[in-house]
Amino acid sequence: NPEFFVAGRYSATQIVVFALLVAFAPGLAAVAAVRLAWLVHPRAGAVTFAVALAGFAFLFGLVVLDHLGVDAPWAVFAGALAFAGFVVYVAQTRAQAHTFFSLLAIGNVAFLLLFLFASPTAELVVGRASASGQGAVRSPELKGNVIFVIFDELPVTTLMRPDGTINDARYPNFARLAARSTWFRNASSHSSLTTKSVPSILSGTLTEDGELPSYQNHPRNLLSLFGTRYPINRYEPVTDMCPPSACEPLPARSVREALQDGAIVYGHQVLPGELADDLPAIDHSWGDFGGDLGPTGDAVGEAEVDASATPGGGSTTQTTAIGLGDDGFGRWRGLDPNDKSAVGQFNAFDKSISAIDADPAVHFIHVALPHYPWTLTPWGTSLTRFPTGLGDDRDAPGFERVVEMGYQMHSLQVGAVDVAVGRLIDQLEETGAWDDALVVVTSDHGTSMLPPDFGRAPTENNRDEVFRIPLFIKAPGQQAGNVRDDVAQTIDILPSVIDLLGVRSGWEFDGHSLYDGSVATTDPEVDPHLEAAFDVAARHAEAFRRDDGWVGLFAVGDEGDLVGTPIDDLTVGAPSDLAWSLEDEDLLASLPTRDGRVPYMLLGSVISRDAGRPPDLVVAVNGTIAGVVTAHDKSGAGWRLIGMVGPFYRTGANEVVAYQVERTPRGPVVHRVSDDPVS
Repeated sequence: NPEFFVAGRYSATQIVVFALLVAFAPGLAAVAAVRLAWLVHPRAGAVTFAVALAGFAFLFGLVVLDHLGVDAPWAVFAGALAFAGFVVYVAQTRAQAHTFFSLLAIGNVAFLLLFLFASPTAELVVGRASASGQGAVRSPELKGNVIFVIFDELPVTTLMRPDGTINDARYPNFARLAARSTWFRNASSHSSLTTKSVPSILSGTLTEDGELPSYQNHPRNLLSLFGTRYPINRYEPVTDMCPPSACEPLPARSVREALQDGAIVYGHQVLPGELADDLPAIDHSWGDFGGDLGPTGDAVGEAEVDASATPGGGSTTQTTAIGLGDDGFGRWRGLDPNDKSAVGQFNAFDKSISAIDADPAVHFIHVALPHYPWTLTPWGTSLTRFPTGLGDDRDAPGFERVVEMGYQMHSLQVGAVDVAVGRLIDQLEETGAWDDALVVVTSDHGTSMLPPDFGRAPTENNRDEVFRIPLFIKAPGQQAGNVRDDVAQTIDILPSVIDLLGVRSGWEFDGHSLYDGSVATTDPEVDPHLEAAFDVAARHAEAFRRDDGWVGLFAVGDEGDLVGTPIDDLTVGAPSDLAWSLEDEDLLASLPTRDGRVPYMLLGSVISRDAGRPPDLVVAVNGTIAGVVTAHDKSGAGWRLIGMVGPFYRTGANEVVAYQVERTPRGPVVHRVSDDPVS
C-alpha cells in the first residue's frame, strides 16, 4: 500500500533501497554463505546450498498452503517441510529442475521492476502527480486563527443521548463546544478509510480510488489555501497535505523501520492464523507495527469524583479516586509525540494546541483518537490491559457482556477526547484567540459498536455509526450556539470555511457551503433523517439504564442497580459457595502503576460446586460496589470472568472483593465470594 510509505514520509530513494533489500538481500546472503562454506570444503558448500534452498522452499510452501486455506500449524509446517525436502531432492537429482530453479531468480528482478514501475507505490518513485496551480485565490486578511481538528473513528452517536442531545455528564466539553458553535447534528463522512476521508475534508472533493493522501494528489486544500501568507502548524500522522513551499518536511522514518514493519506484514501473510495472532497488529496504524500500543505514563495524584457522576447525581456519596484532577493528563506531555499509542496521540494533540496564540495562523491537527485500541480514560489513567479475542465467539454465554465492555472502553477513550476538546477551548480563551478564530472539530469517520457488524467496514446494518460523525463549526465572532439538522457532509467543510472567511477562488468542490443557502449536489452515505442516529443512541442506552454519568457506564446487567452503593448500606449474608481469583491482584498493592495504569478491566476465574455457569457477581472496590463481572466461557474446572469497574480506586493500596447477590423481599443481600486461588 503506498499509504504506508506516505505515512512513514519515506523518500523515493528510501523506497528504492527498501525494494532492493527485499528483492536481493536474502538471496545474496545465501550466495555468500554458500561461497564461504565452499571455500572451507566442497561438501560444506553443498550442504549449505541444500539448507539455503530448503529454507526458501519452506517459505514458499507456507505461502502456497496459506492460499490453499490450510491453517492448522502442524499441517502447515509439515506440508512446508515436505515441499522443501521435495525441492532439494529434485534439484540435486534432476538437472532440468536445477536449471528451472535457477531461472526463477528472474522473479527477483521482476518483483523489483513491478514494484518500482507498475505497483500503486510506483507513483511515489517515478510518477508523482504534479500539483496543479492554485488558480486565482483572493482572501481578506485573517483576524484570527483557522483551526481544524480531526479526530479518528468517532461516531457522533457515542456523544448522544437517545433524544439527540449531547451527554454532558460524560462529555461536558463537547457540550461546551456545542454551546458556542454550530453543531451540524446530521453530518456524515463518505469513507470509512482515513486515507480517503481526511483528504476529502481538507479538499472538499471526493477521493478517488488510487489517489494518495498527499499534496501532490490534492493540491487545492485548506493547507494550500493561503500559500505562505500565514504560518501553518500541522500534525498529520497519516496524510501529507501541506505544500512544500509552506511547510517543513515531516520527519521520515528509516529504511530499517520499513524492513521491520515489512517483516511483521510478511509474518501475517505466511504464518497460520493461530501464530499470526501473536504478531503485532497491522490494522491499528500505518506503520511502527511493533511499537508499544499500550498505555504509558507516570503516577498521578488523587481527587474526588464529581457528585454528578455518582449514584443519585448529587448525593453525598463521593469516592476518593485516582487521576480525576484537572491535570490528570499532565504526566503524558513528556512522551514522544510520534508515539503511536493512544497516550502518544493525546500528547501530540496537547503539544499542537500549545502552539496556538492570538496571532493569525492555520492549525491542522489530526490525531488517531479515540481510535481502537481503547486504553485511555477521562481521568488521566489508562487500562492495565487491552484484551483480545474475547468477542470472537458470538455463541459464548458472555458475548452480550463483551459487547457492553467494548462500548465501555470506547466511551472511556471518547472521554479522554472530551478532555482534549476542553484543553483546546481553554487554550483559545487563555490566549485571547477564541473570539476571532474559525474552529472546526470533526472526525474522519465513525465505527460500529453494535452487533452483528462491529468495526468500521460499512454494511447496511451499521452505516449510521460508521458514517455519522460530529461536526462543530465556530465562525469568527460567533458567541451563541446553534444546532442544525439539515444534511451536512465532510466535503462541505472547506467550501463553508472559504465562505465564512470571505475567500474568493475558482476552486471546484463536490461539496457546498453550509452557510450560503446552496443545495447539495452529492448524496450522503446515510439516510438524511436523524431518527436512525437517535435509534443507535437508544440501543446503547438500553444496556446502561442507570444514568448518564460515568458510574452509570459500569451499571450493567441485572445487578447493575447496586453499582455505586457502599457495602455498609447493604445486608451482608453468609459467605458464598463460589470462589474466585483476579489476574491483576498483585497490582492492587500500589495504584496507579508506575506507568499510570489502573485495572478498570477485571479478568479472572470463578468456580462453583455444581460446575454450572455462575451468576453475575458484583465487585466492590474499597468498600463500594464498582461494577459487575460475568462468566464468559469455560476455563478448566471453572469459568473465565470478565467485567469493568468504575473510578473507585484510590492512590496506594486497594481492596477488591466480589459478592454474589441474592434478591429478597426485604432487599438485596450480598454474599462475599471466597478469594481462594482458583485453578
